[in-house]
Amino acid sequence: MTAADADTPHNSVRSDTQPRRRLLTAAAIAGLLFVFITTGPSVLAPFSRVQAGPALATAEDRSFPVLATASGVLQLGNRENVNFTIAGQVETITARVGATITPGEILATLNDTSQQAELNAAKYALSAAQAATAQEEASGSSAQVSQARARMAQAQVGVIKADQDLAATVLRAPESGTVLAVNGVPDVTVSAGNSGFTDPAINGGSAIADGFIVVGNSTSFDFWALFSQTEDVQITAGQAAIVTVDPIPGLALNAKAYSIETSATQVGGVPEYYTEVMLTSSDPRLRNGQTGSVSVTVASANNVLSVPSTVLFTGANDATQVDVWSGGQVYSTTVQIGLVGSTLTQITSGLIAGEQVLLSPTGQVVLPSSTT
Repeated sequence: MTAADADTPHNSVRSDTQPRRRLLTAAAIAGLLFVFITTGPSVLAPFSRVQAGPALATAEDRSFPVLATASGVLQLGNRENVNFTIAGQVETITARVGATITPGEILATLNDTSQQAELNAAKYALSAAQAATAQEEASGSSAQVSQARARMAQAQVGVIKADQDLAATVLRAPESGTVLAVNGVPDVTVSAGNSGFTDPAINGGSAIADGFIVVGNSTSFDFWALFSQTEDVQITAGQAAIVTVDPIPGLALNAKAYSIETSATQVGGVPEYYTEVMLTSSDPRLRNGQTGSVSVTVASANNVLSVPSTVLFTGANDATQVDVWSGGQVYSTTVQIGLVGSTLTQITSGLIAGEQVLLSPTGQVVLPSSTT
């Protein structure tokens, strides 16, 4: 056997082993790459993640409306209770719900038998007093004349009263509008009552009208709301307002302040004041008695330093404070506030334009190193 023949098997084994090693090495590398691709991001994340800072707001000049807001109740416009001013038995009712009425139109009447008799008696007494006075003036003394004239004047007052009592048996429309309710029937006896607008300020906050006849405007609405004493003094007639009603989310109705009650309504021992707001827009879904809220624009803040109201909190000694973000640190500082809007508050001292504050304050008291 030659030397060449002896080397042949050894060379064959070596040539088979080397490719196998290369295959094993490639497989190992591929496996490592797979593991890195699938698990590497989660392993490296804690080392590479950028930590998010707190949510911030910037103190800057802004313009915003200043609002006085209160809850209240909706009622038909110019709604008024109409009652007889004397007691009596109802004889006729001519008013019909939904009918259009004019001022002075007859709505109902009472039986006037006793009032007619009273008037006849008063007229007879006046005629007698006039005759007696004429006789005394012709032949009596000055004292007798004076007494006769006094009796005649008294008789004249009796006629006037009897006329008024007779007129009170007729219930007339106080204004133009629509008959909204008839709360009576003929032949029943009614008591004397007061007439007037259904003002919640004198009706215990109620928008329910219970007059013998209720008249008003069936197509327009007013909104009555109780304002705090600090907001009430800022409201004047004619100021623009927005009314929302609870049963119709998303509906905002234009309105304006119409009248402000001067007498307080005690709520938990605290005086509050009713304001009547007249709606200048409407919606077919509105109903008498619906609850809601109103925002009256009482002032405007123009280009004033302000921050979102949510950044404010009450700190030590009841001071109004904000958390300032400076140099990566948080510290609390006391501020003075001015005008307050629905989402923004004016800052009159304690911050300067451009400073950043935490939107979710935590009340930190650590001062930044630059100020220590």
